[in-house]
Amino acid sequence: MPEKNPTLTAWAPFRSAEKLSGQPHEFVVERALRSLGKSLGVPAKTIRAELENAYLHDWQSDPFSRGAYSYGKAGANRALQILSRSLENTLFFAGEATDTTGHNGTVHGAMASGYRAARQVLSSG
Repeated sequence: MPEKNPTLTAWAPFRSAEKLSGQPHEFVVERALRSLGKSLGVPAKTIRAELENAYLHDWQSDPFSRGAYSYGKAGANRALQILSRSLENTLFFAGEATDTTGHNGTVHGAMASGYRAARQVLSSG
């Protein structure tokens, strides 16, 4: 947003990210196109012909993130539950660090926490 263009977002977890880190932009894009093509049963060159642009960020080489994920230390489940609670039914929290479904530290944990927080907002009225 703000433009409504068809966009596809992909990410490379753990070992895949290690293999792609430090590689040239074109190398990473070609690997992504091959993976997408395999998933869709379409040749990568067909997808490439439709591709307008590709952007990427090498989180593992980023000096500010160094490829880090947040994580809770052993026994931190109670902390996740506390972080997921609203304050006085007026301030609601979302984000992967507040996910209580066992997926903290992940994109789908972040998304799940957003849905959970939205349900909390809707039921607070």
